[in-house]
Amino acid sequence: MNVGIRRKEGVTVLDIEGRVIGSESFALKSIIDDEIRSLQDGEVKMLLNMGQVRAMDSSGLGIIIAAYTSIQRRGGRIALLNVSGNINSLIVVSKLVTIFDRYDDEEKAILSFHEA
Repeated sequence: MNVGIRRKEGVTVLDIEGRVIGSESFALKSIIDDEIRSLQDGEVKMLLNMGQVRAMDSSGLGIIIAAYTSIQRRGGRIALLNVSGNINSLIVVSKLVTIFDRYDDEEKAILSFHEA
């Protein structure tokens, strides 16, 4: 798994590529935790670009849920971008569709952080 990190209009965008499964997902947790720590409370705005994620299991989903909880506690927000069919199904089956805002367009996703 590879993760690119960039900032766009005050939003931290993580471009995730590969598989987010099993022990591989812990690398993503470490990256997310480092990014959260580097920002002040209320400034945590994170967009996870899942467009290049080939597979995700419950471990990967757990990492994203933990990130949601950490970010929310700090007064921030997390959203998902380019969620593919299988991963979208995992989110729907686990009833997390009401928790995560999902977008197919990066510009709209970035704008949503400024409207909230």
